[in-house]
Amino acid sequence: MGATTTLTVTGIIFLTLGVFVGWIAFPKMIHNKILESKALNPRSNMRQMWSHPPLAADFKIYLFNVTNPEEAQKGEKIILKEVGPYFYHEWKEKENLEDDVNKDTIEFSFRNTFIFDESLTMPLTGDEIIVMPHVAMIGMVTMTKMLKPAALGLINKAIPLLYPDQSGPFMVATANDIMWNGLDINCTSNEFAAAAVCMQIRQNSASLHKINENHFKFSLFGVKNGTIESNRYTVNRGVKTPMDVGQVIRFNGKHKLDVWPGDECNRIHGTDTTIFPPFITPETDLSSFSGDICRSLSPDYLQETEYNGLKVFEYTAMLVKPEEKCYCLDPKNCLKQGALDLTNCTGSPIIATFPHFYKSDDYINDVAGLNPDPKKHGIKMYFEPMTGAPLVGYKRLQFNMFLKKEPKISTMKTLNTEEKLIPMFWVEEGVALNKTWTGQIKNKLYLPITIVKYAKYVIVGMGAIFILLAVVVNYSSVKTVEITPNT
Repeated sequence: MGATTTLTVTGIIFLTLGVFVGWIAFPKMIHNKILESKALNPRSNMRQMWSHPPLAADFKIYLFNVTNPEEAQKGEKIILKEVGPYFYHEWKEKENLEDDVNKDTIEFSFRNTFIFDESLTMPLTGDEIIVMPHVAMIGMVTMTKMLKPAALGLINKAIPLLYPDQSGPFMVATANDIMWNGLDINCTSNEFAAAAVCMQIRQNSASLHKINENHFKFSLFGVKNGTIESNRYTVNRGVKTPMDVGQVIRFNGKHKLDVWPGDECNRIHGTDTTIFPPFITPETDLSSFSGDICRSLSPDYLQETEYNGLKVFEYTAMLVKPEEKCYCLDPKNCLKQGALDLTNCTGSPIIATFPHFYKSDDYINDVAGLNPDPKKHGIKMYFEPMTGAPLVGYKRLQFNMFLKKEPKISTMKTLNTEEKLIPMFWVEEGVALNKTWTGQIKNKLYLPITIVKYAKYVIVGMGAIFILLAVVVNYSSVKTVEITPNT
């Protein structure tokens, strides 16, 4: 009976240990450890990786070259040819961090630094001659027509003084000048029209390279390179409420925007696009907020798949969903499907779409030379569900301007009378973690989980074996007692 008791007790201990550790204690420990590791505590590794990522993102720029500028200026359909990608490594860092311990928030600004990768851009060099709509000039004309149409005559007189070499609506320059170095805006003239326009330029020159008081340069990205943005994000640190980590609380000190006509579109919700909560399910809201386009985006779950040996959830996203009516700035003249008007957001008449008008079929006939492809031009994201880590993420966005005949502007009076949406460039920003990085998730998280997953069954099985042995030993002892003869 002593052996039976020992075996029974040992079996119960193994059973209890296996069930408690394998199904209760270890999962709870992993759960708490993941929550703790996601918090943006100033002393944590996650805080350092979040504020100064150890990996650069891939940043690719594709420019659209107008191949028939003379014909287009006479009103014919614009023919485009994509030139790119120009490949850059983007370091997206957070600077001027300010913690509020009581509210468990942190405030910061982004600094984006772009480093050209010649080897991945070849045979392109940046010296290619590009013809595209003159973004600065057309933007000035369009905004004047929207806000103060009576001043178009003044603008017409100022254009040849500000842009002496400009005889039409298209600028001709190298890719590097368009993207980074800038094209000249000449403010040396004392003529009234030029002086009046230049006074406004001097007051609103944050998006321009200021050479001196009388010379400015306009480029697509140059002012952003290596500079700290003026926009300020306030996000939840996740120390007190781990599942809220990275959620944007305020943007530029405000709890909601004043960009769009409806309250729902002005609502700020989602993370800062660089961190997401753990323990994702297909129903989890993975919204993120981007100040660049003044809105939150909610990705759509597609499927469960695999990436570098890890189970992941795949997502995509729409730039504007059909039900999001409040992103229409003019209810009488809403944009067609898949287009987002950034005029109120950027202060410039820029229309955002997916590249090559993917998901914006109504605009594709405005120009020739586009070939939308869901694999090349859509949004794609892979999330590891337990940690919420984005393993693959590609954001692709095209920037366009409306172009049409403007009789009061000499450089635009011969264009097509119908308003056409003209693509200028598109960018791809993203990262795909290699096996070195995904291997860390495997080794530090999944390997222990896998070991415990099988170990708990082994321990429980051993407990069951000990109890079974106890039953066998007990049965044998009873049977031996029954057959022993009396003396």
